[in-house]
Amino acid sequence: MLKQERQQKILELIQQHTYLSISDIASRLDVSEMTIRRDVTELSKQKKLNKLYGGAQKLDVLNKELSTDEKITTNVEQKKYIGRLINHLIHDNAIIFVGAGTTILHALPEITRKNLFVITNSLISFNYLKDNTDYRILLTGGEFISTTEEFIGEVAKRSFETLNIDYAFIATNGIFENNITTAQYEEGDIQNAAVAKAKVACVVADSSKLGVSDVYTFQHMDQMDYLITDDRIPDEWVQHYSQYTQILKEEPE
Repeated sequence: MLKQERQQKILELIQQHTYLSISDIASRLDVSEMTIRRDVTELSKQKKLNKLYGGAQKLDVLNKELSTDEKITTNVEQKKYIGRLINHLIHDNAIIFVGAGTTILHALPEITRKNLFVITNSLISFNYLKDNTDYRILLTGGEFISTTEEFIGEVAKRSFETLNIDYAFIATNGIFENNITTAQYEEGDIQNAAVAKAKVACVVADSSKLGVSDVYTFQHMDQMDYLITDDRIPDEWVQHYSQYTQILKEEPE
């Protein structure tokens, strides 16, 4: 494959998937990772994509936050996998917080523990839980954001003042180095309120979100007890992110 043709295919893949790791691109194009790294560096200098740790991201990814409808069909199997890991981690009768986002939404059907008390600021997660489980549920108040279908603001934050949480599972638009990021700081602020009241704090992110940075850092990896991700995370990333926190990526046998 000629260099020009290969680089055009890289741009097409990034446009389609928003973010891909170097290893994923190399596998899809059947060329070496070293070649892909050189191509990504060159395309980044030409301002045709963003070069990130371990991968590449399309340029306009931070221009607007994707809606729930836009995200809901992406990486579904990885998100379900994360749900099974969450189920192994928690116990019956636990009090858990689940943040907003489609990773949590797709994870919820995989959670089968009994007698849970679930706290959330996500309308779509609340609707799933009320229609499909017999769990006790607390939906925070607050200002409703239609793009992500969640509640934010001071009213939502005050919902956590008297709560005691066993496990908090926070969502993110991207993790870059020690930074857990989001498009709107207020969205992260609600999750921070939950983390402050939790015995165990976990960030959940499928492997496509690693090495990706959104506008605001709202929390740090080294403040998390676990990063829960899928088994497609490259070994080099496991080693890299393990310097900040413990990584859960394998289902127990």
